[in-house]
Amino acid sequence: MPAAALASPAAGVQRYRIDAAASLLVVVARRGGVLAAMGHDHVIASHDLSGYIDLQEPLRASRFALELPVAALTVDEPALRSGRGAGFDDEVPQAARAATRDNLLGERVLDAAHYPRITARGLELSGGPEHFAARVELTVRDTRHVALVPVRFATGPGDTLRITARFPLSQGALGLTPFSAALGALRVEDLLDVELDVSARRAP
Repeated sequence: MPAAALASPAAGVQRYRIDAAASLLVVVARRGGVLAAMGHDHVIASHDLSGYIDLQEPLRASRFALELPVAALTVDEPALRSGRGAGFDDEVPQAARAATRDNLLGERVLDAAHYPRITARGLELSGGPEHFAARVELTVRDTRHVALVPVRFATGPGDTLRITARFPLSQGALGLTPFSAALGALRVEDLLDVELDVSARRAP
């Protein structure tokens, strides 16, 4: 069931709806292998996050649910590559961007045709008062995986809430096989860098 369609929050819980226009997920995938110089480091992004944050006291009892449509993922937007330093200075040709995206969405990796959504559900929070460790259930290709993710909560103006997270994530831990070519001489490294910046607005 889509996160945005779940039941109303329980008494004493304040729900915040994700503002897709003000939220962004970025995944950085780096090249590897002896032919790495022939490839590119990639920036994969979602501008289409949806879901909610259910805030309650104590804050450790809060929960969240996010989802994104796989088919809307972008690859190597120039604005998102800019300023990332070595490996990201060059603009990736449109043909290479399209080929990378086709591989990403194809049946060997995310298989968007059969698994249209990726979801994340916060199961438990520890720490605080602003920096937490979240036990998160990630569902990729309809298979669930649990990861421990460092997250930061911050309140903003106008009944808004912001969650940010920066963490490494193994493709293998998600049940994915990193793309490779030429018998592995050119490949995508297993470890990804994930950057999450979510803005949510208090629901009426």
